[in-house]
Amino acid sequence: MNALRRLGAGALLLVLEPVCASAYGPETVRRLTDVSLRLTAPSLRMALLAYRSDLDRGVSDTLAAFATAPRERVAQEAQREFDLLPTLPRSQLPFDVIAYHFGRLAGLLYAANDPLLEGNDPQALEVHADYLAYVERKLPLMVFAFDGYDSPPLGSDLKAYLTERLRTERRYREAVLFCYFPPGGKRTPSQSFDDRSNAFGVAQVVLSHGVSDTAKAWLGAWKAMDGDLAATPYYHPEVSAPAS
Repeated sequence: MNALRRLGAGALLLVLEPVCASAYGPETVRRLTDVSLRLTAPSLRMALLAYRSDLDRGVSDTLAAFATAPRERVAQEAQREFDLLPTLPRSQLPFDVIAYHFGRLAGLLYAANDPLLEGNDPQALEVHADYLAYVERKLPLMVFAFDGYDSPPLGSDLKAYLTERLRTERRYREAVLFCYFPPGGKRTPSQSFDDRSNAFGVAQVVLSHGVSDTAKAWLGAWKAMDGDLAATPYYHPEVSAPAS
């Protein structure tokens, strides 16, 4: 049993990037996961809460490993994790391993929505850690919004979904960098940002995207595992017309 747990939860860590310092702060990560749990199917929520430490470990391990990875790598790994999850029960792995992988999927989606996850932008690299610390400081003031399960819907191609989602990320990155590097001026400290600034607004948007994408991906994986979707918040699947 212990060998299976090490295989399921630990073996894939061998392919991850080296641990990096630039990752969301602990309160931000906790809030992202709390909101994602509130949005998911009650049956999955109860199962993941029973193994919350394994879920959180999957999130934190993955966020640290992919904090500065290229977006394409994050999207590819998210697709691989999304495809892997439904196969785990068939391997008779214990649920602590499955919860860990739900955490990995969430961590990848949080990272994918990081507006400064841009390895070849020197300004983004310069302020990345500071911006995530700013988000952590301002977290109590932030309000999250859920896109809805159909806005847009997520099918089986998570990578394509993320590619489309991230087409808009450039404008968010530019909005944040404008706050740090105003035209003709020196770098501005984040402590001076107004709560009506682009930096604050972008944080609310991308964190909302992170939990929206996680809720959709978790629901898709749980559905593929034949999980119970009853009473899932905001989920209204089409009802098939009765046969005539």
